[in-house]
Amino acid sequence: MSALTGIGEFLIWIAGIVVLWKLFQKEGLVKAILGFICMLYTYIWGWQHIKDESLGLKTWMYVWTGAIVLGIILAVVGGMQAASGG
Repeated sequence: MSALTGIGEFLIWIAGIVVLWKLFQKEGLVKAILGFICMLYTYIWGWQHIKDESLGLKTWMYVWTGAIVLGIILAVVGGMQAASGG
């Protein structure tokens, strides 16, 4: 389970950096700094601009979202195992 968590965290980090870079290219330094400080802004911005084919965000946003969902599932399963004493 630990290896899956590590892979999920790595994917979240990589996808976030890629989307942040696209944010910087399209919106400039000030919004990129805001996106770096608050990655939720970057995540929302990515979903808002997913249809812009020139940015190529579709795959990265699916990877980012999938990794977040995977992390939530693993946390719930891990919590259930800990609660049951396993």
